[in-house]
Amino acid sequence: MNSNGELFPAAVLAAARAVTYASPMTDKRPMVLVVDDNDAMRKLLVSDLTQDTTLRVEQASTGAEALKKAVSPDCAVIVLDMILPDTDGLQFIEQLREVRPDTPSIIAITGASQSLVPDSIIEGPYRGLVSAIFRKPIDRVKLRETVVFCAQT
Repeated sequence: MNSNGELFPAAVLAAARAVTYASPMTDKRPMVLVVDDNDAMRKLLVSDLTQDTTLRVEQASTGAEALKKAVSPDCAVIVLDMILPDTDGLQFIEQLREVRPDTPSIIAITGASQSLVPDSIIEGPYRGLVSAIFRKPIDRVKLRETVVFCAQT
């Protein structure tokens, strides 16, 4: 949060709103955005998801970077770590809804236990946006299946 109490500086939000993407003529696959600040986890998830050739996978390590990529109409699914260095997942979803009303499916990833952070805290306010919640350690095969399902719907 900056000195003005903003999660993302106004300039970041303005830039995200102003970005327009032309879909590459050669790649019509749905884009999956993996957002995690842990390099090893992010690279592992990207590697797992790129095994499915029906998906185009991109990555981001911060909420601000993710927001810039998530405005693309090609972005169909976001695999979102709920704790990032510049924001948390719930705040990220709020910011994304401001710049992209047709929000893509979101698959939340958290290391918090069910008793500490119940699914209802994540899903409740975002019913219809949060398609699934995975807790670490992640069942990576199930995650890939869920991402593919969300990307096709």
